[in-house]
Amino acid sequence: MKYLIDTHILIWLAVSPEVVSKTILEIIENPSNEIYISTVSLWEIAIKLSIKKLDLQGLEISDLVNICNEQGITIVQLPITAVQKYRNLPMKEKHRDPFDRALIALCISDGYVFLSHDSKVEQYEQDGLVFIS
Repeated sequence: MKYLIDTHILIWLAVSPEVVSKTILEIIENPSNEIYISTVSLWEIAIKLSIKKLDLQGLEISDLVNICNEQGITIVQLPITAVQKYRNLPMKEKHRDPFDRALIALCISDGYVFLSHDSKVEQYEQDGLVFIS
C-alpha cells in the first residue's frame, strides 16, 4: 500500500517520535508498505523555518532528507495530476491551508493513503481522500 505522510508527521519523527500514534508508526515501520513524503512538505517546513514559525531543534532541511532516507521514506514531486485535482478540490469552510490541500490533492489523484493527525482532513473523505490518523 502507498502512504503519504503529512508534514507534521515528518516533523514529529525528527524531533519527538513519541508523539506519533502507534498506528502510524506501525505503518511506517512495516517494510511491505511504501511510505512517501512530498516536496510540498519540505517547502512548507522551509518557509516556516525562514519566518521563525517552526523550531526543529537545530535540524535543517538536509537533515530531514537524511531522516527520510534512513527511514525508507521516498520524496515525491507534486505531479500535474495533483495540481489539476487541487484546482478542482472543493474549498472547505474550516480548512483552507494550501499546503494541506496540495497533499490531499496528491493523495486523491495518485492513490495514496494520507497519514495525518489533523482531524480537519476528514472533510475530504467525501472527495475521495483515504486517511489514517
